[in-house]
Amino acid sequence: MINRVVFMFAGLSLLLTLPGITAAQSPTIDRSNLVLELLFDGDTQDTSGGGHHGEVFGAVPADDRFGRPNAAFAFDGKNDYIRVAPPPALSAEAFTLSVWVKYDDDAFSRYWTNGVITQDDGGDGARRVFQLSAIGPLPTWHIMGRGRDPLITRPVGISVWRHLVVTHDGEVHRLYMDGVLHDQAEAPFPPHEEEPVNIGRKGSGEPDFYVKGVIDDVRIYTETLSPDAVLALTRENGWQPPPMSEIDVPDPPESSLEDALVAHWPMETAEMRIVSSSGLKSIVMGDPEPIEGPRGGALRFDGIEDWAVVKNPSLDLLHYLTITCWIRGFYTESEYSQVLWYGDGAWGQDPYSLSIQKGKIGFRVDDVATQWALMTESKLAPDAWTFVAATLNTRSDGLMDQKIYVNGVLSVEQVTPNPYRYIELGRMWLTFASFGGGYDLEPMELDDVRLYNRPLSQREIESLYEEVQE
Repeated sequence: MINRVVFMFAGLSLLLTLPGITAAQSPTIDRSNLVLELLFDGDTQDTSGGGHHGEVFGAVPADDRFGRPNAAFAFDGKNDYIRVAPPPALSAEAFTLSVWVKYDDDAFSRYWTNGVITQDDGGDGARRVFQLSAIGPLPTWHIMGRGRDPLITRPVGISVWRHLVVTHDGEVHRLYMDGVLHDQAEAPFPPHEEEPVNIGRKGSGEPDFYVKGVIDDVRIYTETLSPDAVLALTRENGWQPPPMSEIDVPDPPESSLEDALVAHWPMETAEMRIVSSSGLKSIVMGDPEPIEGPRGGALRFDGIEDWAVVKNPSLDLLHYLTITCWIRGFYTESEYSQVLWYGDGAWGQDPYSLSIQKGKIGFRVDDVATQWALMTESKLAPDAWTFVAATLNTRSDGLMDQKIYVNGVLSVEQVTPNPYRYIELGRMWLTFASFGGGYDLEPMELDDVRLYNRPLSQREIESLYEEVQE
C-alpha cells in the first residue's frame, strides 16, 4: 500500500491558482523588454528584434507541444545543441527565462544532466552565469554556488511538455513549472557580456549535460515577469499543462527488530566487517586503531587519514530510518564533526547524517530543498562511551518526525512544519568519520554502528542500550 501525499508549501505557492486566466483564453504575451526569442518555427531566428540568431549543431526540427511539425528542435543527448553568440545583454536586476521542454524517456540519470539552457563555460567563475539543468529527475536552476539552487521537487514526467520559467528581481531567483511557483532562493545574478547562450548543453561541452528531448519557444527578458505574466506564457494559445504526478510515500515497514536491520558494523577490526545479512562491503581508508569498546572491540579514527565508505542502494533510507552507535570523543572545540554521513555532497542532497557539534549530537535530514536539523540541548561527556540513536519517521500527512535518544532516553524531538519532498536519486554513499569523499576527516571512537529501515520504538532502543549494561 502506498500513501499518496500532495504537498502544500507555505510561502512558495505550490499548486497556486491565479485569477484572471481561464483555459479558454489565449492570454496576451508580454513582449516588452524581450531580448531573445527563438520560437523555432522552422528556423532559429531571433524574433525579439535583437538579432541574436541561433546556430544549429546537430539538432533537428520536431513537432511542438501542439503537434505542429518543424516547430521545435529535438536533441539526441550526444552532441546536439544550438548556440547564441554573442549573447543578448542581460540585467543583474531584472531577468526572466522561459522555455518549453519535453524530456525523452531515458533523459535523466542519477547525476547532474540536461543543460536545457545555459550560459556557463564550466570553468571561469565570471563566465558561469546560469544553468537550467537537472539533478537526477529534478529540473534545477543552478546559480553557481552563489546560493541554494531552486529545484522542481515533484516528478515532472517524461514524454510530456513542461513549461519552465526562472525570474530574478535583483535579490530572489524564482523557479516556475507550468505557471506554478515551485521554489525560490536569494542570490545575486551577475551577467557576462560575452559568454554564449547554449540550448541543449552546457557551454563546456561536458557529455552528461547534452539534452535528450525536445525544446521550444526560448524567451529571455530584461524584466522580472509577474506570476500572472508567467502563467500567461504557460497558457499561450490555450495550452493546458498535463497533470502532475503525486509523490509516493511508502508505508513504514512492519518487521521485527532483527528483520529491520539493514547494516551492522561491530567495529571489531580495522577491516570493518559487516555482520548483518546485507553483505555490504566497507572500504576503509587509513588505518583506524583497534581499541576496547563497550561491546568488545571498537575503532579509533585519527582525523588525519582514517575514514571509511560504503556504496549500496539499500542505504537509501529516505522516509524511515534508525541510526544507532556508541561514540566516544565529543570534542567541544569541533564545530561540526560527521559521525555517519549519507549523501553526495550537493546542497540538499544529503538524505541523513549524524554529527557532533561543539559536544552536542546533531541529526540532520535533507529533503531536496530544505535541511531539517535537530540537536541535543546538553553536551555529552567527551571521555565516556555514549549510546546514541536517531530516528526518522515520515507520517501519513507527509511531515517528518525526528528524534535523538541518548543512552536509551529520548533527548530531543521535532516534527517538520512542511512535508518531506525527497525523491530517490540513487547515487549516494555512506561515510564514517568524514564528510563525503575523504575530506574533513574527524577524530572519534566508534563501536557497534547499526542502520534500520524503520524508526525503532523507545523500548527497542532501550533494549539495545541495555545489552551492554547487562
